[in-house]
Amino acid sequence: MTTSSARLKIAVVGCGHGKLDTIYATAEAQCRQKGWSIADLDLLLICGDFQAVRNAQDLNCMSVPRKYRELGDFHKYYSGAAVAPVLTLVIGGNHEASNYLFELYHGGWLAPKIYYLGAAGVVRYGPLRVAGLSGIYQRKDYRGPHHERLPYERDDIKSVYHVREYDVEKLLRLESGVDIAMSHDWPSWVELFGDYKSLFASHPHFLESASKDGLGSFPATELLNHLRPAHWFSAHMHHRFTATIQHTAERIEDTVRALPVMASTRGKLPVFKSHRKYFVSGTKPAGARQTTKFLALDKFKEGRPTTNFLNVLEIDVPLRAEDGPYSVKQAGSDKFQLCYDEEWLAITRAYNDALRVQDTETLVVPPDKGKGKRPSAGSVARHREWVRCNIVEKGLLEVPRRFAVHAPVHDSATEETAEMPPEYPNVQTARFAALLKMENRFAPSSKTSDGGDSLFETGGQ
Repeated sequence: MTTSSARLKIAVVGCGHGKLDTIYATAEAQCRQKGWSIADLDLLLICGDFQAVRNAQDLNCMSVPRKYRELGDFHKYYSGAAVAPVLTLVIGGNHEASNYLFELYHGGWLAPKIYYLGAAGVVRYGPLRVAGLSGIYQRKDYRGPHHERLPYERDDIKSVYHVREYDVEKLLRLESGVDIAMSHDWPSWVELFGDYKSLFASHPHFLESASKDGLGSFPATELLNHLRPAHWFSAHMHHRFTATIQHTAERIEDTVRALPVMASTRGKLPVFKSHRKYFVSGTKPAGARQTTKFLALDKFKEGRPTTNFLNVLEIDVPLRAEDGPYSVKQAGSDKFQLCYDEEWLAITRAYNDALRVQDTETLVVPPDKGKGKRPSAGSVARHREWVRCNIVEKGLLEVPRRFAVHAPVHDSATEETAEMPPEYPNVQTARFAALLKMENRFAPSSKTSDGGDSLFETGGQ
């Protein structure tokens, strides 16, 4: 039962493209315009193309032509030369140091105070529930396994960031909605809930893509309808766009078909020319909200309004009776601690045996012809009871603020090389698997020590 609401201050960024210094400086400037300081922000969200490049070798794992590769600012935050001024939540896009994100498939600290939500993930910040889906949608790879492993082949560098059905299905198993959802590419059809006329007039190629059902992400659309968050944030298209989705039907295709879209546009879009069901999951929406506000943002462009790529805003978040375990404040601060989400932990644990990944020698495939045995509702419920007894009741929901520098930090004296970096075992992923008492499917074959990390307490998260 909702009793009241909390008002949180957040900053939302479109594509990061490695410009962390610019992002934080812009956030600070926009805060000043509102009479705030950047310390007043609860969270800063970055909707992909973050580019967590630790050193020059990581650049070889990015899907970017060599002449356009830039080291960016992140290496300073990784090495400790700079520290994020606000807790930052990140999802992946299509221009990433994919090797580093792969190490943190389940999510984790990329650097102190900069947290990656994983291939898919849900976290809690006090009463706020945030879900994220990394990567972009490509049909050809959607139902495949996470087969990419270092050293990447040429095709692997592109497929590694493609959204997988497995990760989307986990989010579709949520039985309650979220407050904020993030995806890199836009949900398909979302443009029809906003000023699509101006969008298509200024970007005719968007309409051309939409006429082939090729604009945006259909998995993101299914999640939008299922989760029904108060806010959905995206990037990728390098265009600022707003829309308001009124959820008027159980199936989003039916909601779209009821929109007052002009006849000339309707005649070009497949969703209006057939009555087929685009989604056959059969799951009823988890979220009860009737309205979702959509905001897509650009990347930073010199000379353009900074509000095109970064917005500072206040949001109201309902306070619920079940929020108690997440209401932990940082010591001496009014800010909340970042926490794991109980339901998401249960889903992750239940689905781990169905996870198909490439280990360092061979593809790990469950025995039922590679499809993976999906857990039943009863199985997920049993895992949730385990999480409640072994994590929630033991006070272990807080995300440990422990970060290790385990790959070489950037050295400006090091000559650029075309060689792929080795795969570094990430102790955060190992600890997460140990917390849930499940197999770490992303561990390299060689065993590694658990040491070498540090607790970052200064300034809280």
